Amino acid sequence: MYLQQFFIDGIGCLSYLVGCESYGVAAVIDPDRDVQKYLDAAAERGLKITHIIETHLHADHVSGNTDLADRTGADIYVHEAADAEFEVKLLQGGDTLTLGNLDLRIRHTPGHARKASPCW
Repeated sequence: MYLQQFFIDGIGCLSYLVGCESYGVAAVIDPDRDVQKYLDAAAERGLKITHIIETHLHADHVSGNTDLADRTGADIYVHEAADAEFEVKLLQGGDTLTLGNLDLRIRHTPGHARKASPCW
């Protein structure tokens, strides 16, 4: 398993690259606008980004999810209550996303965003 955390200067948000090095696949969780850093980090580890996961959609965070999806072919995943206005795959609490030999379990934990969304 590979995990790298990215701090987004100015707004105090975090994003993550999590991957299975055995299978060479990875997910980016809550990507910011600067997607090149995720592409570079994944390439350095020999990982292909196959999943983009948004824990919540709100105005405090400008996401690079669609740019990253365009550049990698990865699917974007959001909670079913997120009201995304772009192409996504919907998640519910209790779902599992598989990344090689890693299972990411979705936990529905509504928070400060306008719409309920998953965090795990």
